[in-house]
Amino acid sequence: MATRYREENLFAAGYELTNPRTFLPAFPEESCVLQAISGLLAVPESIGPAGFLKWVEFTLENPDEIWEIEDSDENRFYYYLNFIDEKNPLPVFAVEVRCSEDLMEVHNFSLLVRESDLHRVRAGDQVYCRAREWERERLVRALNEKALGKYDEDLLEEAKELIDLAINLSGAASAYLFNNRGLILWKMGSTDQAKRDFLESINLDEGNGDPYFNIGLIYLDESDYRRALLYLQRAVEINPSDSQYLTELGHLYLELDREKEALGLFRKAFENNPADAQVDFHLGHYFLYKKREPRHAVKYYCKGLKKDPNDQFALADLAVAHWVVGNRRKTKEINRTLQLKTTLMPYTISRLVYLNVEMGDYENALKYYREALTQKEPFELEWLHYHAALVYAKTGHPQQALHSLDLAVRAGGEAVIKRAMSDKVLRRLKGIPGLRKLIKLNGKRRNR
Repeated sequence: MATRYREENLFAAGYELTNPRTFLPAFPEESCVLQAISGLLAVPESIGPAGFLKWVEFTLENPDEIWEIEDSDENRFYYYLNFIDEKNPLPVFAVEVRCSEDLMEVHNFSLLVRESDLHRVRAGDQVYCRAREWERERLVRALNEKALGKYDEDLLEEAKELIDLAINLSGAASAYLFNNRGLILWKMGSTDQAKRDFLESINLDEGNGDPYFNIGLIYLDESDYRRALLYLQRAVEINPSDSQYLTELGHLYLELDREKEALGLFRKAFENNPADAQVDFHLGHYFLYKKREPRHAVKYYCKGLKKDPNDQFALADLAVAHWVVGNRRKTKEINRTLQLKTTLMPYTISRLVYLNVEMGDYENALKYYREALTQKEPFELEWLHYHAALVYAKTGHPQQALHSLDLAVRAGGEAVIKRAMSDKVLRRLKGIPGLRKLIKLNGKRRNR
């Protein structure tokens, strides 16, 4: 709160106020002061007001309570109280701040040693209470921790209710709460609202890298690389040693074909945190899908899985890498391991659809395809439909294959059509009039 002293030498020799009106009692006699602070404070050089000047600024910055009183002249007085002994209500150091129009000024101060004086100051309206604020903050943090627990259990509606309550209790000053609600909303599929919460968190605390990182990941998922780069780079600027920040920025650089910069970031992330498996997983992804070198991918995925053996994404991609290399037995082992998991992520399900199509287990492929369609945000929906079309075509269901291919083209457009026209299995559908119509209609839709 902005304040100023009424006069530079307000409390100088004589301690005389030009306007003596005050709600505080006169500063106590020396004997009363000594008795009040005995055993609590070191005796100052001056027992009078001048010896307590340093307490004015301290109390204004660290009040235990603030009370407001309005007098008959419509002036407002604020009383900042500092309890010298936490176990007892007295003595209390009190600073009186007078508010008139746009000016707030320190008007008086005193050491309260009598209960009647303390009751008089507390006769107004309480503006602030440190004890209540601490209690409120403990409740807010407890609600936040409980919300994050529900988030980990995928009980997202309950998590959001708890974090909403925490935000309402805390006011608008808790950046970490908006960041955490953004995570919950993102997981619920409400990405636009999640972005707004991450931006609000940034607005409240520009020095925290987490909301920059999180909104950057959303834009990375959306292939909005320009915005993703802006936020991920800022996260790394704030905390250049965070291996997670470095790894995801490196992943983005790979998407932008900035390979040298990406590998430099991966190297730095590994140096900062050798135990972080994500560095290995991103390198595995890089060699599998970018460099088309599955043997190198297998090496990095295996290295990472020694550090984090339960990562679904890495297990699924390792199964794909083994399949491409020709390690059929290992692919089937990982496939069985993934199928035993009670909760599968959209990315994992997408890979299971692909793997089961490749292995000829069409029943399981369709089972995971249908499971994927029940999720709010299936991973690469166009290729889920495409692989379902392959299954239907291979099992002699041309109309269902055509329907799934139509869905795939609607979701993925030209890339799907190009892939379908080069696939031997889907060539069997060329004799069906509906296929030519599907391609023609989607071709027109693309040209608009």
